[in-house]
Amino acid sequence: MKGKYLKYVLHVVVLIGLIVAAVKYINGEEVLQALRSYNYAFAPVLLALSILYLAMKAWRFIRLMRPVSDVAGNVLFRGYVAGTAATLVPGGVAARAGLMNQAGVSVAKSGVPVALSSILDQVAFIGSALFAAIWFENVRLPVLVLLGILVSLGVIFLFPGPRRWLGQAAAAIAKRFNFADQWENFLQHGREVINTRTILVALAITVAGLLVQVIILDFSLRGFGFNVPYATLFFAYIVPTMLGRLSALPAGVGVTEASMVGFLSSSTGVDPDTGLAATAIFRIATVFFQALLGALVYFFAWRGEKEKS
Repeated sequence: MKGKYLKYVLHVVVLIGLIVAAVKYINGEEVLQALRSYNYAFAPVLLALSILYLAMKAWRFIRLMRPVSDVAGNVLFRGYVAGTAATLVPGGVAARAGLMNQAGVSVAKSGVPVALSSILDQVAFIGSALFAAIWFENVRLPVLVLLGILVSLGVIFLFPGPRRWLGQAAAAIAKRFNFADQWENFLQHGREVINTRTILVALAITVAGLLVQVIILDFSLRGFGFNVPYATLFFAYIVPTMLGRLSALPAGVGVTEASMVGFLSSSTGVDPDTGLAATAIFRIATVFFQALLGALVYFFAWRGEKEKS
């Protein structure tokens, strides 16, 4: 019965995520105008790169799962991709742990790789944003403030007292909700996953994925006749995406788009209308298209509880 409920919950979350992507990224006059004026000779490359990016993230997830699970790589790959649309729903990233549970991997085992997938993205973005702050004065102050906060937290947790207090608080909460055993298992599997080799390989894949996203932005602009240097494109992608992630909104909806349009207009000479159109194409390719792919995999290539066999 529990598995049956999980199946229906995943159905709903994936559908909601796909609807959110469709309403946000293929709705509105500016999006329709962008779709009408884009040079579709670049579309096959754009979509192929988007598929490559999603595949790289799935490969990273497989590498993170290997220390705790010997489930076939194709199952882990399909499970990760199938959860893509769900990540557009607040808290929807947890759906990937649910999908892994259907494949016979407990939440205690998959929880760390699922969490690390998001954490590594944040680490890569923060590192890139700090690099960007050296070159762009208009983003230097907020980035340095963020760095100060992170450094302060890092210094605090260098001392055993705060770490012990945090561990005790987490254990107390887990015990209060009858999850003490699951919490201990989570910590144990975390120690297995978090090793130097696994993290370095996963981080390298993450950085390579960021570069693929920059290339997607390049082809989004080329479709409107603009050829922008890659150094500028790197910052035009990193800074707005970082601001969107800090907003805590799913996929940085609204914040990322507005920041990207402003950055392109102020730093590349792209007029605001073209910047808005290119941003719309970029977000369709990297958010809606990937959510659509994930939903297709979930409904037509994911077997649910049968993945255990």
